[in-house]
Amino acid sequence: MSIITQRINPRPRLTNFLVSKDVFRNAPLCVIDVGARGGFEEHWDCLYGDQANLIGFEVDTKECEKINIKSKKNHRYYPVGLSDKKGSRAFYVQPHIASSSFYETRRDFIDRFPASYDLIPKMTVEVSTLDLDSFVADNGLAPDFLKLDIEGAELDVFRGGRKCLSGSVFGVSAEAVFYPWREGMPTFADIDSFLRALGFMLYDLPVFRWEKKTLSPYMYEDEGVFGPTDRGQVIWTQAVYLKDSVAELTQNKTALWPPIRILKMASVMELYNLEDCAIELLQKAVELNLLESYDVSQFIDLATPPLHGKDISYSDYLEHLKKEGPPRFIEGKVVSREEYNAKKRK
Repeated sequence: MSIITQRINPRPRLTNFLVSKDVFRNAPLCVIDVGARGGFEEHWDCLYGDQANLIGFEVDTKECEKINIKSKKNHRYYPVGLSDKKGSRAFYVQPHIASSSFYETRRDFIDRFPASYDLIPKMTVEVSTLDLDSFVADNGLAPDFLKLDIEGAELDVFRGGRKCLSGSVFGVSAEAVFYPWREGMPTFADIDSFLRALGFMLYDLPVFRWEKKTLSPYMYEDEGVFGPTDRGQVIWTQAVYLKDSVAELTQNKTALWPPIRILKMASVMELYNLEDCAIELLQKAVELNLLESYDVSQFIDLATPPLHGKDISYSDYLEHLKKEGPPRFIEGKVVSREEYNAKKRK
């Protein structure tokens, strides 16, 4: 089942403009996708051509061969299981292949949900593993962003990528669970603690629920794995973490943030609907004279979200906020300040 796990900006105007001007051509944004079954996420398509280097890992060799055949320029997939070290590891293969894992499903928990048979391992195979830091060093890479969706093994990859996370990587999108429904599976709390210790800050935390058999809409399904539901227990997330670039710049760590890295971060922030963060970063860069060769006021206007479906400048956006303030509701509908105040006077 394909679902949207994060809020993605459908019109990243700043990113599109930077790409149109070849800003990233000499230093492409490097994204590593661990668990890349089905291909890379569509929101990276705006960084086309030579301005992005996308590297995927998919443990299923046949799937990896298939997506490599269809891959675009500067896209490459590797049939390797990333983990905390080089070696081999038992891999539990499930009927729902995309949910197969290095961690074995706990029947005592999963059987309380419908259609759970697709998440019960049917066979175990040995898979070759490699740590991220070794792969990056061997291939001369400096990744900017990591996306992980590997059914519980995310923390293992982080442990094997400590140098990357302490160095070039400024952003992470990672699946995490709130309850260890596989044996020994790390949870969100473990991942959060690990990443915060390396200077990452949580920026987005969508949550997804599973409804128990008693009420689940999947209770009469004869085949297919069940998916997220509107009600039920909070089970998992696809959390977004970023380095706190503004804080680091405020602490005079400007050497960590050359202009191209600032613009990459602003672009990623915009992609993940964090336009306020992108504008804050650009303003801090202007304050420190770090983007003198660019028209940053134009960048800020492009990063400003639309208002009532229309693109406006940052100054006009602020003027609107000054006039209207925060949203006001009457009977569930957004109304103007004047209409709201008139209703209150009555």
